[in-house]
Amino acid sequence: MATKKDLVEAYSFSRRRLVTAFVSGAPGGREVEPARPGRTIVGGLALAVLLGAGAAIAGVFSPTAPSDWKKQGLIVSKDTGSSYVIVDEGSDPELRPVLNSTSAMLILGADAKPTSIAQSTIDEQRIGDDIGILGAPASMPSPSLLIDTGWTACTAADAGISVTIAKDPATTPVPGHGITVTNGGQFFVVVPTAGTDVAAEDDRGAVLLPVEPQGNQTDNLLSALNLQTTGNAIPVSRDWINLFPVGAPLDWETFGVTRYGQTPDYAAQDEAGIIGDHKIGELLTAGDEELLLTDSGPVELDPFEAVVYTNVVAPDNTVPAPQPVDATPRVPRGDPVLDGAGWPTVVPDESIDAPCAELEATAGQTPRVRLRTAGESAADLTVPVGKKESLVDKGRGAYVLSGGWTDPDRGAPFFIDSKGRANPLVGDGVADALGYGDYPVVVVPDTWVELFDCGVNLSRDAALSPPVEQDESECG
Repeated sequence: MATKKDLVEAYSFSRRRLVTAFVSGAPGGREVEPARPGRTIVGGLALAVLLGAGAAIAGVFSPTAPSDWKKQGLIVSKDTGSSYVIVDEGSDPELRPVLNSTSAMLILGADAKPTSIAQSTIDEQRIGDDIGILGAPASMPSPSLLIDTGWTACTAADAGISVTIAKDPATTPVPGHGITVTNGGQFFVVVPTAGTDVAAEDDRGAVLLPVEPQGNQTDNLLSALNLQTTGNAIPVSRDWINLFPVGAPLDWETFGVTRYGQTPDYAAQDEAGIIGDHKIGELLTAGDEELLLTDSGPVELDPFEAVVYTNVVAPDNTVPAPQPVDATPRVPRGDPVLDGAGWPTVVPDESIDAPCAELEATAGQTPRVRLRTAGESAADLTVPVGKKESLVDKGRGAYVLSGGWTDPDRGAPFFIDSKGRANPLVGDGVADALGYGDYPVVVVPDTWVELFDCGVNLSRDAALSPPVEQDESECG
């Protein structure tokens, strides 16, 4: 492609030839009448065309800036690509070099459009000190590129945690599966709260349940739940354990039976005479129903609860055994004893060895976590024990509220960038300035956000200030 210099030289050469031809006359000093008068007219027209073309070329390549560029906005050098912001308008505005486009957005807003100016014009202006946030993301992804659900955190017996934010998570669903894990001498089970992997109103994803020590009976309980015994539990970090909501411990106390072994007051009201000599704390089975005699009356247990109850140690140091009866007692049912325990309803089918936690987050709903498996990719997990590795799809990120498990609308705003850093959004209007004001933001448990390295605080005040190193303790 011809350069500006080439075009200008070509134009000058053509003009000189025409001018010379018209003013020099014929060779030998003799003036010859033109054979055709029209040639003069044609020559004049050609000269006019060339002069017009030259003017057009000069206009295209001239460094003239737009007449209204000295207003608040973003200025970009045509020659170097350097960025400047004008914060205060005026006839002689100060141009402040800005470190990155994220800082410029925080100052001017997401709708600010850059104005391209020749560097020679910029050099004639009043240049101020550098401003911007050191370490801020170079740019912010558009809302359509944000990934706020499907985050995964995988681990293994001899590995740390690999946390990934990707459009297509590389994990395998394992409906009906659970796992026994251990950390610091404590044991926990992670089990699905529903029998399938399909979301339903009563499906809260997976839940973590502490396993209270009870000697050899602990392994009997885990075996009855189709999970690893204590000797085969998968060692994991506390960070991975904290990725799940916690339910009530698998022990006797959770059932809330306080008058164990005593005759129930409601026995005399049983018109069918089924209760008879049975005591509080006994589990009666009548067909498909399993009824625990509690302080206030019989309470039906679901399959998971019944398996746990018949595998925990009672106050008299025995393990309750089901007592078959011909029919259900004809007395009012007792008060629920396991409301809020967070236990599942069914027993897992089997266990897994390479666990992954997968986050499900939807705007206006509380977050859930699924138990997945890394499957064949488990062998690729090379993160050292006690370490964390963050992987985010290039050019993407996540804008979320870091909160808890129960409030779907409240949390501290964070942006997770493509480097796997959690950057707090500090101050009012920051999300709007970054273009996320209308985005349906989701709540993510803070334990998930804490998996990522600490980034930098994103605020308008910081963007307007000289670049400084931020202390890691300032994160959040």
